[in-house]
Amino acid sequence: MTDTREKPVSPLPTISAAKLSPKELGRISNLQIIVKEETPFLPKVAFTLISLASLGGAIFTGLGFGLSAPELGLRWFALWTLALAGGFLVWRLAYLKEIETGLDEEAVGALTSTALKRADQVSKVVGVLVLVSAVGVWFVSYLNFLPAARYTILAAITGLGVLLLFGVSRRPIALGAAVLAGVLLVSWAIVDAGTDWNGLIRVLHLTAFTLWLGGALWNIGVAMPSGRQHPEVTAVLAGARQLDRFRWVVRFSLPTIIITGLIMASVFTVLPFSWWLTFPGILIPLKVLTIVALVVVFITCPLFRQCSPVQGVCNIEDLQTESKTS
Repeated sequence: MTDTREKPVSPLPTISAAKLSPKELGRISNLQIIVKEETPFLPKVAFTLISLASLGGAIFTGLGFGLSAPELGLRWFALWTLALAGGFLVWRLAYLKEIETGLDEEAVGALTSTALKRADQVSKVVGVLVLVSAVGVWFVSYLNFLPAARYTILAAITGLGVLLLFGVSRRPIALGAAVLAGVLLVSWAIVDAGTDWNGLIRVLHLTAFTLWLGGALWNIGVAMPSGRQHPEVTAVLAGARQLDRFRWVVRFSLPTIIITGLIMASVFTVLPFSWWLTFPGILIPLKVLTIVALVVVFITCPLFRQCSPVQGVCNIEDLQTESKTS
């Protein structure tokens, strides 16, 4: 039974699903889970903000290469779809567990099966987007001087897109796709910044962006709809553990994006203040402000129970509180 009305809750500290004792698990095992039909708003806001931040960064970097407006859009689209695919695959391979310690295997397996079916559907859409992005690589002019890099990127994009069309439910296919996504991240970083420490900073920056954006896609496109179909405590605990794993990665991704971004922008500090207030210099502070907004969303999301439409996934203590009053 579902209830679309959101119950008011007091802001409680977020705790890990893995920290519940067997006694606590037993106490909450028969609770009725509240499921909201609407998708929470803040995760969609975060997805939009990080996409806009990436667009601003891609425009600024592309202008440094002398790219035209269409080339800027094509290059950003290639990086954006790569991030969607890469972070999505990381959730599939690292956060999603077919067996969760201390939880009923059958219930966890049912949730996982639903999630993988949903993930296959989303994966095919992402695969099409990735293949479309390959077309744009032909028109990014600075790759004309790097034919080996261009063909490497094209081959990896094509392979990644094709594998995603097969779906990610089969782990070997997902693993192969993840390897190609890694090759693409490194290739773009080397093309943009070289093979010295600047290239390493670029790899870290793109990787952090990928982990967040693609993970957000899985949460919105797979975890939330799958959780709605399994409104029982075991599935809630399994979903909460997945979300906890993603949150830990975001805790490292966020400062990595900020620090690496500031390092890459440090070379422009010698320019006058007026440059930072005009295009394209203003793109840097605008991107920083967008990332700050993302920090606010990341902090407030669990406080307002906006991480999932299923009670308890955002904060397991919601179930504990409910069990004490029942």
